[in-house]
Amino acid sequence: MKKIIVLIMTITVIFTLTGCKKDEVEDERVVITYASWNLGSEDTKDTNMERLMIEAFMEKYPDIRVDIIERPKVPGTNGDMDWNEFLAARASTQTLPDVFQADNIPYYVVNDWVYDISNIANADSEYLNISEDIRGVAQYGDKVMGIPNAVFYAGYIINKTLYEYQGQDSPNLDTTMEDFLALTKAASDHSSSTNEGVIGLEGIEHIIHWYPAQLNSNLGWYTLNENGFNLDSSEFADSISLYRDLQTDSSFVWEALLAASAEEDSGIDISTMFPEPVGSYFDNGAILAKWFYSWDFGWIQTKISDGDYPWELDFIGTPVVNGNKRVPIVADFFTIASNTKHPEEAYLLSKWMGFGKEGYLKRVELSSSVDGISKVNFTPIQNDVDLLDAYFELYPGLPGLRTIIEDGSFIVEPPKYLPGYIDARYQGTFDADNKMGDIVDKLLAGEIQYADIKIALNDKTNELYNQSKAIFDEALEDE
Repeated sequence: MKKIIVLIMTITVIFTLTGCKKDEVEDERVVITYASWNLGSEDTKDTNMERLMIEAFMEKYPDIRVDIIERPKVPGTNGDMDWNEFLAARASTQTLPDVFQADNIPYYVVNDWVYDISNIANADSEYLNISEDIRGVAQYGDKVMGIPNAVFYAGYIINKTLYEYQGQDSPNLDTTMEDFLALTKAASDHSSSTNEGVIGLEGIEHIIHWYPAQLNSNLGWYTLNENGFNLDSSEFADSISLYRDLQTDSSFVWEALLAASAEEDSGIDISTMFPEPVGSYFDNGAILAKWFYSWDFGWIQTKISDGDYPWELDFIGTPVVNGNKRVPIVADFFTIASNTKHPEEAYLLSKWMGFGKEGYLKRVELSSSVDGISKVNFTPIQNDVDLLDAYFELYPGLPGLRTIIEDGSFIVEPPKYLPGYIDARYQGTFDADNKMGDIVDKLLAGEIQYADIKIALNDKTNELYNQSKAIFDEALEDE
């Protein structure tokens, strides 16, 4: 009996010294660690969609345990540590989360933080069902380095009721850019002095990014193709010209009206032109066409469903140009860590949390059944009838989006997947006085003429891009 008591006491001491609990020792599940920037705080686990999805994943796959790696707070503040600093700290001890959200895949590749998941992904019919325009951007050669986990569409929401009230046909999915602008200009009223005016177009900032790819289907975002950027092309020249025309046309473009009203002694009083905003002019139904990203569609649908928006709205994406309709999107990705010991289970989790059919349907179910949880804020990544039906039961108010998804022709904003894009477009040095973003801003403002700068701009953009790409390509070969 004394021997048994001593043995029990010895086991108890071992557990105490090692910090283990009995249930942890007996937990033989595969452990996958996970980190993301959309998890909220630990005390929101009952109302945070991502945490609920992880719990549901473990119920679905009882042989896998998911441990969330919480991002540390910056000492002395309530703010989270910078995402890449957090990842670098984990990488330095070979403890990168098995699955983590990616904001710069090339940076991770160069630092050897990414597992090439191509063998597993390319054997998955659901992965192959994702539009090539989406999944292809995170596939470099034959190496899949990122798994799509959310897609957000960009383009114009139009107020069909307001167009018709103003005596014009409302634009639709097939409307050309020329007709879109003509209809919007004809229906607008920027001259009222009795708060009865109608704002025409709001949202021209990204025209130089998406319009070249509409003019020429061989170009992508900001004129990119397999040869690099083409900022000395006729397509980019036309995009700059269109932007400048709109940026100075205060008769129907909101940004132009704001700029004109800011001029000294302009005599323009916006406060007397349009219905006074309680929330915004869009809330008042006073804007014909406004640029949105689909992460805003949740609150817009709620306003529609609650009757706060009694007018008919639709999402048309970008208008048709030269027969092309390629809607801009922002894509989010997961990366699987190079230090993972369980790539198949890590892939399974990333699929569940992003593009997978079972996971997405669970997300919709949670969205509809759990009090205090937000609506699903991204559309299905796969073009799948069941997924689209489930999503549009939640979002019936913008039917044009479904056709856009089913057509599957997109251009993806590059910051998360393209080596050197941030430097080439924004942060790199152009000259002693200007960063790349500064010189483009001056070009758009008319302070610099395109003809005077196009060669230097194109050369410098490609120089910065190619420098980063060379480093990335070398790192990719070592994967």
